Amino acid sequence: MKTASKGFAKSTMDPSHRCGWWDRRIVLMVYVALELVIIHLPVVQGTLELQLDEEQPAGTIVGDISAGLPPGTTASSYFISDHEGTGVGSDLDIDESTGIIKTAKVLDRELRDRYNFIAVTMTGMTVEVTIKVNDINDHVPTFPRKRAIFKIPEQTAIGTRFPLEPAVDADKGQLTTQGYVIKDGNVGQAFTLETRRGSNEVLYVDLAVNAILDREKRSTYTLSLEAFDGGSPKRTDQMTLDITVQDINDNAPIFNQSRYHAIISENLQPGSNILQVFATDVDEGSNGMVLYEINRRQSDPDRYFVIDSRTGIIALNKPLDFEMRRVHELVVQAQDNATQPEVTNAFVTIHVRDYNDNQPTMTIIFLSEDGSPRVSEGAQPGQYVARISVTDPDYGEYANVNVSLEGGDGKFALTTKDSIIYLMCVDQILDREERDSYGLRVTATDSGTPPLRAESSFVIQVVDINDNPPKFDQPVYRQVIPEVVFPGSFVLQVTARDKDQGPNGDIQYSILDDRGSDSNWFSIDSITGIITTLSQLDYENNPNPSITVVATDGGKPPLSSTAVVNVVLQDMNDNEPVFERNFYNVTIKENTAPWTCILEVGYFLAH
Repeated sequence: MKTASKGFAKSTMDPSHRCGWWDRRIVLMVYVALELVIIHLPVVQGTLELQLDEEQPAGTIVGDISAGLPPGTTASSYFISDHEGTGVGSDLDIDESTGIIKTAKVLDRELRDRYNFIAVTMTGMTVEVTIKVNDINDHVPTFPRKRAIFKIPEQTAIGTRFPLEPAVDADKGQLTTQGYVIKDGNVGQAFTLETRRGSNEVLYVDLAVNAILDREKRSTYTLSLEAFDGGSPKRTDQMTLDITVQDINDNAPIFNQSRYHAIISENLQPGSNILQVFATDVDEGSNGMVLYEINRRQSDPDRYFVIDSRTGIIALNKPLDFEMRRVHELVVQAQDNATQPEVTNAFVTIHVRDYNDNQPTMTIIFLSEDGSPRVSEGAQPGQYVARISVTDPDYGEYANVNVSLEGGDGKFALTTKDSIIYLMCVDQILDREERDSYGLRVTATDSGTPPLRAESSFVIQVVDINDNPPKFDQPVYRQVIPEVVFPGSFVLQVTARDKDQGPNGDIQYSILDDRGSDSNWFSIDSITGIITTLSQLDYENNPNPSITVVATDGGKPPLSSTAVVNVVLQDMNDNEPVFERNFYNVTIKENTAPWTCILEVGYFLAH
């Protein structure tokens, strides 16, 4: 019997001997029970409740079975009675001789939170042992998803709840999930969290609306949620909640102005656009699509006007008659495309103007001597060029005529005192040599709708004055010729130009007759500017003769300019040597040495 007890003390056995172990145990229990019945000993029952924290290392002492025996009672060995599947044989190490209970492995309360078995002494006393495994905070509250998406309609009533998936914590009691908080993204405190503990100890959470949601002000929220347990320190988990505020048709279309005005002519053609109304709806989708129509029950029953339902463009539908009706009032409504649409009205006032069927007339009188469109280039700013008179056969405002001047590069301007007689004058200095004509257009426009106009186009000729002297191509000319040339021989041609026109630009050439000059040797053609020799030239007398040429225009008074012509003569062998005397007489001594100079004669070249 003792041997069997010792073999039973081992909590971990070879699987091949497990069946024999149970057989021996059953036999032993039957034997003890029979012995108790036979000898009629009283059965003493004790209880022992033990506890330890989970996650303790294997070999941790849990307690002593003898602590459950009546006071003063001892036992030398124990028989352990338990059932298969209770975990006693696999998770606990019970010494049957001493009654010391130890852990055979690390215990996990989430797998098994208590152990129960009966210990029987050799004297038949029994102790019912209960071991409670205490929870420690070894699990984190865990959300099933790290991100979730919610869609909540705007204008949802405050307090409305939306259930969220709770965070699950395998711990128990105070160490399981204890609460939830919104850590970030709760703009305007629009949401709160409300919790409730289920019968399964899970802490459920609802997202509650805490403020009026307005999609048009804020369409999305991104909330950062945190779940925490009751441990110290707390263990937490986070998730992100993306909330989209769904649109409802809570906004009516709004016109950009409450009243529109237009003025049209009675001769406007049907189909012509008049004006465009515009409304916006801050809702989205169909709730924000704006459609337009004219309220025929309140306005325009004769359908003079139509409106494009999409664009809001109002167009004329049939001809108007100013004499029958001068003002039309329209009630235009804008409604959205929701199932139950919102509607807004605007008022359109259309004034019909009498048709302007007479254009202005215009008379232009040029103030030149011959009445032609011309002006002297010497005319000063402010000098009048033409007189323009305008009239309009129409009455009232149509008779108000505006006259404008186009062209002329700003050289001309209009002035008036009574808007009937206009004077065109020079506004800037003119220069015919820069530009000799200007194209101008005078337009007379009345105040009709549409306005009628009369136009007159003409070209102003700028008349030349003698304000430019002739100008030689070069200020100094140079020519090389032999001294022996016949009179009338070509020397060179000078050229001068004059920007003026007509007689003011006609040039005549002449040689300036100046004392001490060689003007008598040359002559010039007054028209062509060709210079020729007038007499015999003589290098020995003046090798570099020079003359001044004058160019004079035909203006009144004339203008002129000069140029210098330098002529270089080439010397020719045209003179014989001449002795100073015709007869020389010399006396010499006899015996004069050879090569002695006895006479020096002189000569010169004749001119």
